[in-house]
Order: sequence, then C-alpha cells, then structure tokens
Amino acid sequence: MRWASNVEVRVICFGQLPERLGWRQKTIEITEPATPLDVALMLDLQMWTQHGLTYHVDGKMVTPESPLSDGCELALLPPVSGG
Repeated sequence: MRWASNVEVRVICFGQLPERLGWRQKTIEITEPATPLDVALMLDLQMWTQHGLTYHVDGKMVTPESPLSDGCELALLPPVSGG
C-alpha cells in the first residue's frame, strides 16, 4: 500500500489567470496522486476548467487527468478570445 505524500509543483499562469489569482508563478504543495485538474480546482478555477483551460507539464500538453510528479512545472493556459 502506498501512502499519500506531498509533491511540489511550479505553476505558471497565462492570459487572464495572473490577474484573477494575483500571481503569475508560484510553487504549491499538493497531495499526490495529483493531476492538473486537481491543481486548477484547488486554485478555484472551476469556471476555467469548464471553458477550455489547457494544461502543459514540463512544456508538453497533457490531459487534465495526467499525473503530476514532484518538481514538475505546470502551465495553465485559458482559451484565447478573439473578435
């Protein structure tokens, strides 16, 4: 049996997210197993998760359910609105 432990994830935000959260990048600690969706929900970004938020881990696009590892970099990118 594996015990839950904490992982540190460096989160970088783009688009309107830095204004919404009050920071552009931050290292957070979250209990594993953790996913990009878990981080977004922890940051109270439910609305964004339902409207096209994309996730990149260490520079590669991933699904919301992809596992995060200790020390990884998670980029959160909201959809781009155009007109």
